Amino acid sequence: MKTKFLLVSTIVVIIIAIFGVREFIDFTHVSDGDKSINDNVTEVVVEASEPEFYDAELGEWASKMHAMLSEPMDDPKLKEANNDEGFEYYLKAQEVIREFPKQLIKEGNEIEKEHSNLFLLSSYISHIQFVRSAHIGPNGEAKESTELADQWKPTDEYMRQAFEYMKQIVNDIDVAVNHNGEGEIYGVSYLLNGEKVSEVEKFINGM
Repeated sequence: MKTKFLLVSTIVVIIIAIFGVREFIDFTHVSDGDKSINDNVTEVVVEASEPEFYDAELGEWASKMHAMLSEPMDDPKLKEANNDEGFEYYLKAQEVIREFPKQLIKEGNEIEKEHSNLFLLSSYISHIQFVRSAHIGPNGEAKESTELADQWKPTDEYMRQAFEYMKQIVNDIDVAVNHNGEGEIYGVSYLLNGEKVSEVEKFINGM
């Protein structure tokens, strides 16, 4: 009985907080047959209980990564490698994953899906950087040996495409989180129900 009373009291407090005292009084006089107001109360309570989807940390990450991916990279390693194109992709891809706010990932949610695609693209770019240098050091020891950059194989189109998809995903996340979905988008983000997400994942699955 005590539990039931506490439950009823909690519901009353929620209704008053949402609609005010006058609306609560009107609500209590609605007949059981009239579902419209009751339904509205249910909808508002459910809406209020939903967590904030876009976290400030994701917005900060997206803004920072979007700028980093779009501008020349100021990194001593890259300069040592004579600004090698593929090595820049490699360094930037590593940064995107290293800085990602992983605490926001929950199994099955959109953020987890975005991170998964970015992680796979980053891993692929890292793999190609290994392939570019495997003839020098078969165990990957030459992957970051900038003094041997002139011996690395040329950057191929698959590496460029993987990096381009990564840039596009970060751009779309930035637009979704920091600009309310308004801006130039590529349609490759789950957060915006992108129509080209399947295109990206087809590329990933074919890597």
